[in-house]
Amino acid sequence: PRKYHRHEREDKKGIRCIVLEHSNEEQTTMELPRMKVTRKSGKECFQGMGGEHSLQDFWAWAFSDLVSNTERGKLAEYLVAKAMGCGTQISQTWESYDLLSPEGIKIEVKTSAYIQSWKQKAFSKISFGIAKTKFWDGLDYVGEKKRHADVYVFCVLKHKDQETINPLDLAQWDFYPVATRKLDTSLGNQETISLGSLISHCKVMACPYSNLKDAIGKECRT
Repeated sequence: PRKYHRHEREDKKGIRCIVLEHSNEEQTTMELPRMKVTRKSGKECFQGMGGEHSLQDFWAWAFSDLVSNTERGKLAEYLVAKAMGCGTQISQTWESYDLLSPEGIKIEVKTSAYIQSWKQKAFSKISFGIAKTKFWDGLDYVGEKKRHADVYVFCVLKHKDQETINPLDLAQWDFYPVATRKLDTSLGNQETISLGSLISHCKVMACPYSNLKDAIGKECRT
């Protein structure tokens, strides 16, 4: 039987995954090309499962908790993608940034919220990860640590009523676009930042969703 080494790695969102690699005794030179992933409609059906069960059923089962950290993060990426006109693509997991606009703007999306899905003693503090990272080339993390996007968009689900919170209501969100060069100049190698510090250090103001595309473009130009 083949021997494998088991490794744990984190993607740029901090999600851990398991990687199995051949031992040195059975190293292979074979490399698989990057897969081309096609956008699904949700109507695709499972095969070999009793009854009719669609991909939409899986999505509803897996991603209905839009307040949780993981699903809220993907939702925020989608909101920004739609605002920038690139929401017809698919989400990229292993790129060094989250979104690429039709204009060529590389965008990193961060999200935080006061209310969480789990039991809380108090509202969560709004903070974001802004650490510099290496680039994943498909085989390993390479290059210098830096912030790879042109613009960061900090998305805050600001609603504070557990009974009426609805992440699909865009009036419950604030968006803070910040040019990456501002983060580099003002914060250097800092890895996390609170909302208050972001506002004071980068001189940024919240913008509504309707103004988000223009605000991102302005950050790139100034």
